Amino acid sequence: MEFKNDSWEFVGGFGEHTRDMLATVLDQSEDCVKILDPDGRVEFMNRNGRCSMEIDDFATVSGKPWHTLWPEDAANQVRDALAAALVGRSSRFEAFCPTAKGTPKWWDIQVSPVRGNAGDVLAILAVSRDVTERHRAMESLTTMAHEMRHRLRNAYAVSGAIALASGREYPGASDFAEALAQRLNGLSAVQGSLIDPGEREQLPALVARIAHSFDPDGTLIRCDGLPAIDLGEQAVRLLALVLGELATNSLKHGALRDARPLDISAGEHDGVLQLDWREPLAVSLAGATSPAEGSGFRLMQRMARAHRGSFRIEQRDGELAAHLEVPVAL
Repeated sequence: MEFKNDSWEFVGGFGEHTRDMLATVLDQSEDCVKILDPDGRVEFMNRNGRCSMEIDDFATVSGKPWHTLWPEDAANQVRDALAAALVGRSSRFEAFCPTAKGTPKWWDIQVSPVRGNAGDVLAILAVSRDVTERHRAMESLTTMAHEMRHRLRNAYAVSGAIALASGREYPGASDFAEALAQRLNGLSAVQGSLIDPGEREQLPALVARIAHSFDPDGTLIRCDGLPAIDLGEQAVRLLALVLGELATNSLKHGALRDARPLDISAGEHDGVLQLDWREPLAVSLAGATSPAEGSGFRLMQRMARAHRGSFRIEQRDGELAAHLEVPVAL
């Protein structure tokens, strides 16, 4: 295995046998392991690294500044990581870089300083892991989400158009048809909160928008006085899912079905949103599945855990109570 030169302080301080052993150890890694000098020039690359980067001859990259081996839009990230290593800080980032033969690949890169006995930085260790398949899977999921959004909105739009057309055919039902179309438009907006990229929203606006979809008159879902908490994209999606599921269940089996009011309240503590949903139990639950036993509840629990939060629901004292906690900055 090649080191660029035996006089390099980090390598040359060892005997030849120790250097060979170090190279052998690094060769066992499936990742692309590089040792750079303090100026960021490539001094060593393990065998698997050369294979994954499709480098047939190490001499073609030996001694070159590492950032020059990256596309320009990733080179600044590399420079920043090298600068951090020189002052003793480790860093991690993901970036795109094709192989020497042009194969497109994504990499998860960890850059760390290698210190001498005096604490000075003698070299820089850069470990790149091929995460191309994960990125392809994420791109596929993103494409599917866009397609889902398009199909859902089309479905709601078509349903609303049918309702309005029916209202024109039967003038006596025109008010009902218009209200139904408005509710379908509202549900379309709620669904958009689940899959639209980059969506950020304040808590009162999000809750009011979802509540309006299920309670257009604003007489049943009481959510006044919510704190003006700025929610991150993932928090918006989780709340849209949980509130939409709870409202749907209430419309089918609970207070909204019986036209009885329910309450939504919330607060924030140490960057964690705490949201409570309380509604009186339905007049009759005969034949209905308890929300705490249904698949919707299990989905909400899993989603909350995936977002470093928690969700629970219980029935007691004639009331259904749900409690959600989630970091607001997600």
